[in-house]
Amino acid sequence: MKHFRQILYINIGVFSMLLMFAGCQNSPQNQQADNVVRKDTMKTVAKMDSEMQLEMERAVILDYVQNIFRVVNDDQRTITGFVNSGLCDRAFCSKSWNKLIKSIKRKEYLTGTLFFEVDYWTMTRDPGMVTFEDFEVTKLVMDEKEKSASVSFVVCEYNDDVPARVDLVYEDGRWVIDNFYDLRYMLNLRHCMWNYLNNDFI
Repeated sequence: MKHFRQILYINIGVFSMLLMFAGCQNSPQNQQADNVVRKDTMKTVAKMDSEMQLEMERAVILDYVQNIFRVVNDDQRTITGFVNSGLCDRAFCSKSWNKLIKSIKRKEYLTGTLFFEVDYWTMTRDPGMVTFEDFEVTKLVMDEKEKSASVSFVVCEYNDDVPARVDLVYEDGRWVIDNFYDLRYMLNLRHCMWNYLNNDFI
C-alpha cells in the first residue's frame, strides 16, 4: 500500500509538472520566444536557399560563357566566318551591344574610317589562333532590379597570355554578353566604341 501511494504521488507530481510546463509554453513570453526562433529559422533557411541559388546560377553562367568561347575557338579552326559575320554577336550578345555594333558599322561606312581597338572575341590586334582558359565568375548580382555578372578568363596566344573579362546581363530570360574588356591594355570595349562614335574624323 505504501509503495502504491509513492507511485501515485510520483505520477501526480509528474502530471502537475507537465501541466505547468504546458502552461509555461503557452505564456506570452514563450510564444514570443517561439516566434523569434521560427523567424530566425526561416531567415536561415531563406539565406541557405539564396546562397544555393547563387551557386547554381554561377555554375550556369560559367558553363554558358565557356561554351560561347568554345564556339569562337571552333570558328577559328574551321574558318566558318561565324564570328566575323556578326552572327556570334547576334547569338550571344545583348540588344544594347548589337545596337552599338550597328552604329559603329554605320559610322565606318559614312566616314570611310575604321574602328579598330582589338578583336574583342579573341582579344588580339591581329586575329590568330588562340585558346581560352581559367574561366571564373568574379561578380554576380541577382536582385529584383538587376541581374548581372562578370566572368574573367585568360586568352592564350602562342607567345603571350591576355587577361580578359566579359560582363553579362539577364535579358529576355537568358544571360547575354554586354561588354568586353582587354585587361592587359585596360580597354573597356564599350567605352572605346562610344569614344569612336562621339568623335569627328576628317
